[in-house]
Amino acid sequence: MYKIAIIGCGWAGQQHAAACKAIKGCKLIAVVDPQKELSGKVASQSGGNAYGSLEELLKKDIPEIVVVCTPPSSHRKIVETSLKKGVRNIVSEKPLAHNLTDARAIQKAAKSASAEFMTAFCHRFVEPVIQMRKIIKAGKLGDIVFFRNQFSANFEGVQNRWFSNPEISGGGCLIDTSVHSIDLFRFLCGEVKNVSARTFSRMPGIKVEDTSCLLVQNEKGCIGVIEASWNVGVGQAYLEVCGTKGRIIYEYWGQFRMKLAGDKDWSILPVRRDISHRFEDELRNFIGVIEGKKSEGPGVDDGVRANEIIDATFRSVKDKKWISL
Repeated sequence: MYKIAIIGCGWAGQQHAAACKAIKGCKLIAVVDPQKELSGKVASQSGGNAYGSLEELLKKDIPEIVVVCTPPSSHRKIVETSLKKGVRNIVSEKPLAHNLTDARAIQKAAKSASAEFMTAFCHRFVEPVIQMRKIIKAGKLGDIVFFRNQFSANFEGVQNRWFSNPEISGGGCLIDTSVHSIDLFRFLCGEVKNVSARTFSRMPGIKVEDTSCLLVQNEKGCIGVIEASWNVGVGQAYLEVCGTKGRIIYEYWGQFRMKLAGDKDWSILPVRRDISHRFEDELRNFIGVIEGKKSEGPGVDDGVRANEIIDATFRSVKDKKWISL
């Protein structure tokens, strides 16, 4: 039975708490949030004791797994404190940190402690994404030419949330949302070698970008187009990979289809595992890693690499040029 603590009881923390509850062999022993009403609510729904701080928890118990679901600027302190107290299995929400310095410090601390560490890029555990990877690796799409991914929505009131405070978040929609897209490109198409980006801020009073478009390219020439926005009337979550032999498209919460060269019609691919289970499947994967099983799940190095690419992206926006990595 793995004793698990959730640090941060916002939306992400609530998803991870529900995932713990769904997995036999996991016991949620603690939920931590400075807002006592919020931690109490999550504790009543998913189990465990409610605490107001990590330090308060660690004085009473040492979890086997800590799941970090707080704003990015707090990740480093939580990880380092947990490791110093003997925790050796950590899952951290994305982005790994609000800046590259903290991301690398987390990486160093985790490796120095020989800890198992997962950066919570949950899209790797969405069934159509897993199928896409298998199809690409099998060569059914041929050489990969294009990757396109958009996550956009109307994020009403974001100006008053920590997401738009650059000292806490590290940026806007690019680091919050497109960090998933960057990991998807790496997972499906390979390592990023060059980046170029443009951003814009249209929402009144916002201090960070609310819209971004990022071009990435791998060493084989595949070009990825990554779009994000908090300011569209009609949102979209869309993933497409196109190769010399075919094309595959996943519309999140919608159709998953593929068309190969010579096909008259699109083939609708079955999806048996709903996307709502991605946090549960992510945690199951991490437990497998703890138990010595092989995994393609994202580790601390993947989190750092995403931060490196985000850092290069912001430099590209500032200098208006391609940045090599």
